Amino acid sequence: MRYSLLLAIIIGTLKFNDALRILVFFPISSKSHSILGYAAVDHLLKAGHEVVHITSFPRETLNPNYTRVIDVSEVGRQTKSATLNNKEGYTIGSQTTRKLGFKDALLFTYETHRRTFDHPEVIELLSDPNERFDAVIADWVHSDYVMGIAPLLQTHLIWLGTTDAYWEILQLIDGIPNPAVYIDLYSNNVTPLSFWNRAKELYYVIERCIFRSLWITPNEKASYYNQFGAMAKKRGVVMPSYEDAHYNASLMFLNTHPTLGTPFKLPQNAKCIAGYHISEHIPPLPQEFQKIMDNAKHGVIYFSMGSNLRSMDMTAFMKTSIMNMFGQLNETVIWKYESDWDNIPSNVHLVKWAPQQSILAHPNLKLFITHGGQLSTIEAIHFGVPIISIPVCGDQMMNSVTLKNKGYGISVDLSRTRLASDLLAAINTMNANPKYKMKAKALSEAFLTRQQNPGEELVFWVEYVVKTGGATFLRSPALSIPIYKKLYLDLIALILICHYVLKKYVWVAFKLRICSKVIDKKKKLK
Repeated sequence: MRYSLLLAIIIGTLKFNDALRILVFFPISSKSHSILGYAAVDHLLKAGHEVVHITSFPRETLNPNYTRVIDVSEVGRQTKSATLNNKEGYTIGSQTTRKLGFKDALLFTYETHRRTFDHPEVIELLSDPNERFDAVIADWVHSDYVMGIAPLLQTHLIWLGTTDAYWEILQLIDGIPNPAVYIDLYSNNVTPLSFWNRAKELYYVIERCIFRSLWITPNEKASYYNQFGAMAKKRGVVMPSYEDAHYNASLMFLNTHPTLGTPFKLPQNAKCIAGYHISEHIPPLPQEFQKIMDNAKHGVIYFSMGSNLRSMDMTAFMKTSIMNMFGQLNETVIWKYESDWDNIPSNVHLVKWAPQQSILAHPNLKLFITHGGQLSTIEAIHFGVPIISIPVCGDQMMNSVTLKNKGYGISVDLSRTRLASDLLAAINTMNANPKYKMKAKALSEAFLTRQQNPGEELVFWVEYVVKTGGATFLRSPALSIPIYKKLYLDLIALILICHYVLKKYVWVAFKLRICSKVIDKKKKLK
């Protein structure tokens, strides 16, 4: 007994000594981003590591290794008020949410990060020379200058991309992928691309690069040197240049999987971990939900527009027409709706909160009507549930095109006048054709068949980066090659110069020969 106790103490001490201290940086005021941040936190805590968390959605926890949480929710409220609230169409009902494109996203995320690094608690944490971290996991959302945290803390940077892989995030760890093959996040094009769609995809990349270089990068550089420079002085650290810090990430986690989106050609330090936020043991449904779903003789349709969009913000006509349409169905409908509603059909259940993963796991669920967000799409594939998507903005467009092409979903346009009728047509199509359910189940099998649980994979690669001193040997050599070399512009220039010189030489030689013949002819005539 005494030896067993001694052995337990030794093992516990070794585990404690091996524990890493990780900073998880997820300040964006988006519930879906927060879910991914907390999932990373939970997996790290489960592995025995210590976590400090910067978030807009603080929560209580009893884990002693969850040592500090910095609440930056006020930053999110201020940034939304300053950058988005005056934009027409910030609600579903306006039908113009699509106008909130990449420029708004870039400006919003830059401003969020700038204000976060001005937050007193964040400054105090990052300026304290006694605060040491083995690695930082940072949520990448359009803004790059977050990378300054790593050299400031003299630690390893691990990006976490919350969407499907695409060129803008991959260029941080590799070259820009070919836009003729890999579609932009804000695009709804489908490969193989036509001539004009290839031109559009190239235009999207060039447009974004120009906007970044003219507006975003100058602001990021100024903030990088001002904010990190001031904190570096307090820590006694010399910051590298913006350019040197920019591409210095050790690893990138991607919240995607080949079953979900485009099977990208990825560098060695990019790891797909989609599904790591899904619970290994799905909690049982609360009693009221369990009763509804168990008693649904014709199955259940679940309707939710995600955590950032609200069904109550639709126009009155849209809401009423959808409710009337649901009332005509044989299926039971669970609708995540954020307000009260009197006199609803007997088969419709409005809920202000829904245990989504537990609902999707129930065998009586027939289909999922959603906005096509990344987390909802991942969860639907995980549980093998077909989707009817109503994309509104951002990556939802690309996700909706993808699920349609992969055969496990139908995409319905957001429309003030036709949404209910289009949804009814999509529901009838899915009920009449079992291929959608079969495809969803097949993709679910492929999604779940992995060498390692995605949460365990996340922990493994964090530990691997720290143990190997940054895993620099995994980094793509493309980062050190300037774009003119990648595109062979120097070789093309040399060929053009040689062609020009040769052409001139031939022309001059030809002229000289003509002149020589003329002179010889004149001499003969004399």
